[in-house]
Amino acid sequence: MKKNMHQTFLPVYPKDTKMINSDIGIKNIGEKILYFNGGMPIYQHHVNDYKSFRYITSQMIDLKTVRHVEIISSFKVSKESVNRWLKIYRQEGAMGFFREKKVTKKGTTLTDDMLLKAQALLNFGKTPKEIGEELDIKPDTIRKAISSHRLTRITVPTPIHMKEKTQSERSKEDSSAILGVGCTNALGRIVAILKKK
Repeated sequence: MKKNMHQTFLPVYPKDTKMINSDIGIKNIGEKILYFNGGMPIYQHHVNDYKSFRYITSQMIDLKTVRHVEIISSFKVSKESVNRWLKIYRQEGAMGFFREKKVTKKGTTLTDDMLLKAQALLNFGKTPKEIGEELDIKPDTIRKAISSHRLTRITVPTPIHMKEKTQSERSKEDSSAILGVGCTNALGRIVAILKKK
C-alpha cells in the first residue's frame, strides 16, 4: 500500500508583482498598492497614503519579514527616513503614524492698527497681560514690542500716590497756561479719566 505523498505548492504571485525579497512582493492594482507574502495579500493602501506605507514597511522590518536595505532599494527612500519611521513604530506603534497633529496657533503679528491700540492702552497704565487679554494677543508679544521700542511704556502715577491740589491751586495753574490746561496737563487728564473708570 502506497503512503500518501504531500504535494508542495509553490507560491503564485500575480503577474507584474515586484519582489522586495523572495517572500514579499508588491503590486499596484488601480489606486491601491497590495503587499503579498507567499502569493497571499497581507496589506493594502491607497497609492497616495504615505502614512500607511510608512507604517506597513516599518512593521515588516520590525517583524523581520523584510530588511532595511530591501525597503530602501525597492521604494527609493533614504536610510534616515526608514530608520526614523521604524523608531516611531517601535516607540508609538500605529498611533505614531495616524495621530492627528496638533495645530499650533501662530503668533499674532502686531499691525499698525494693533500697535496704536496697544500704545493707547499702555498710555492708560494697562499691563502687557491686560492688553493681551483685551486685544487677544500674547502678553509676550506686547513685552517684545516694548523691548524693541515699537511700543513705549509710560509710567502713570496712580491717584493714590498723587497729592491732591486745592481748587485755587488748580485755577492758578489753568490761568497761567498759554495754550490752556488741555495742552499742558496731559497727565492730569489721563488720571481724571482713570478715576472715572
